[in-house]
Amino acid sequence: MDSPFVPLGRVARTHGMNGEVSVVMTAGLPVERLIGLECWFTPPPVSVRTARISGIRPGPKGPLFSFDGIGDIDTASALRGCNVLVSSVDLPEVEEESDPVGLRVIDAERGYVGEITDVIVTGANDVWMVEDGPFGPVLIPVIDDVIGEIDEDEGTVQVRLLPGLIEDE
Repeated sequence: MDSPFVPLGRVARTHGMNGEVSVVMTAGLPVERLIGLECWFTPPPVSVRTARISGIRPGPKGPLFSFDGIGDIDTASALRGCNVLVSSVDLPEVEEESDPVGLRVIDAERGYVGEITDVIVTGANDVWMVEDGPFGPVLIPVIDDVIGEIDEDEGTVQVRLLPGLIEDE
C-alpha cells in the first residue's frame, strides 16, 4: 500500500528574520510546483503542525521555503530538524525526462557537432558533454537559447551554439 504522505525534506536551519527555512530535499520533485501545497511537520513542533507552502526560492545551501502563518524567526526556529511531508494525492504529476545520452547534436551553422555522452547536473542548468565530433569535446548548456528541437525518433538534437562554446572560434 502506498503511503498517504511523501517526505519532501528536512528543515535544516532558519534563514533571515522573516520565517524562511532552508530545506534539505529528499524527494526529487520540482520545487517550483510545490507552492500552495499543504504540508505537515514531523515530529510536530508545539507552535505549528501544518502550513501551506507560500514560496520557494534558491538559497545558498538548497531551497528556502516560506510558509503561510510563519513570518518570524522564533516560529521558524521551532521547525528546525522537522521533516516536511505532503499528501501524496496533492503532489503534481512529474513527467519523466528522457535520457539524451546517445543523441547526435546538429548545430544550425556548423552541422554535426558530436554525440551526447554525459549529462552534467549543475545548480543552474544541466550541461551536455558532446564528444566524437569534428570539434573535439564540447560542453553545451541546456538552456532555451541553445537547445532547439529534440527528435528522439531520428536521434538528433538541433542546437544554436553560443559564441565561445567551440574552441578556436
